[in-house]
Amino acid sequence: MERLFELGMLLDRYERMLTERQRSILRQYTDENCSLAEIAEREGISRQGVRDIITRGSKQLFDLEAAAGLIRKEAKQTQLLRAFRNRFKDVPLRDADRAALEGYLAELAGIWEDEDGI
Repeated sequence: MERLFELGMLLDRYERMLTERQRSILRQYTDENCSLAEIAEREGISRQGVRDIITRGSKQLFDLEAAAGLIRKEAKQTQLLRAFRNRFKDVPLRDADRAALEGYLAELAGIWEDEDGI
């Protein structure tokens, strides 16, 4: 189950690097929890064909993350932002400075959310 969740995350980040067919089949597999037989019937191909597409697409996604590390970097940034907020939440600041700081932190946190993938 953990690998399926990880595959879904990779697909969210790198889906544009796959073909439309790979995206469709991997989405059915990860998001809709379809079996190979269900996907094969929908796509009009063999169960083995579905398995091959999932295997190749998954390898591509894991290779992309190994090379680019976007998910790992996003997680690290989120962890650092959380630590920063916790460390400085009780530091006395003027209201304007506190608002500016919170604005900067929100903007940093939103960087990954604004991404449409690669």
